[in-house]
Amino acid sequence: MKLKQNAQEIVLLSIEGLGLILGEIRYNRQTETAIFALEKASFFDVYFPCTVIYDQQKGPLVHPHILAAMTTSSIRVQRQKVACYILEKDLNPMIVRQYQDLLHAVLAPIEPLQEKTKSKEEDQTSKSSKETKRIIDLTKLRDKIDK
Repeated sequence: MKLKQNAQEIVLLSIEGLGLILGEIRYNRQTETAIFALEKASFFDVYFPCTVIYDQQKGPLVHPHILAAMTTSSIRVQRQKVACYILEKDLNPMIVRQYQDLLHAVLAPIEPLQEKTKSKEEDQTSKSSKETKRIIDLTKLRDKIDK
């Protein structure tokens, strides 16, 4: 029986060749911790990777990484490429808020599309049920044509 990932935590990673990456790591709460997933596993997945840059006027800014545009699930990171990491509880709350806002902005358009397609399907089924319930009396039609 394969254990499923039932916990997630936002983490800031310094990855060789990618820079500062902010994303979610997922792990199984019964068998491991976030630190275990980051330190002991030879590979781990980062979901919705974002780049963190520092602007002189605005401070730290979170932007989706180009890799986030190329995948719908996660990127796999080799543990040897990670120089350091900071867990969610130690991150600046402004960075976490920016990340969560980006995540909601990306996921929000998916939900209305699903609702629209459901309403269209319901409209089509109601139209087809109305059409099938329509009964034409041929004798009355013949009488109208004859007159």
